[in-house]
Amino acid sequence: RNDGRKYPVIIGADVVASLYDPIKLAETLHSLCQEDSKVYISYKSRLDGPHELFEGRMRELFETVESILPQGSRNKNPSVRILQAFKPKFN
Repeated sequence: RNDGRKYPVIIGADVVASLYDPIKLAETLHSLCQEDSKVYISYKSRLDGPHELFEGRMRELFETVESILPQGSRNKNPSVRILQAFKPKFN
């Protein structure tokens, strides 16, 4: 539940692991954003369908969405990606 607060940066780790409602997750992240917010979510793709829905909805809600593999990371799992979303769209 959002109490109306907005955040300049939102960071999440492994919150997309087993999505029950990927659309709602994207919309909740968007509802927490202010005009210049940046969202960073790390995840390992386990369920292609839900991840595609999540990324698709994020692309509708933000001007810029990129899914990257971090370079030079000490992470032991090379398949972990970071989704970066910038410039939330507001009506």
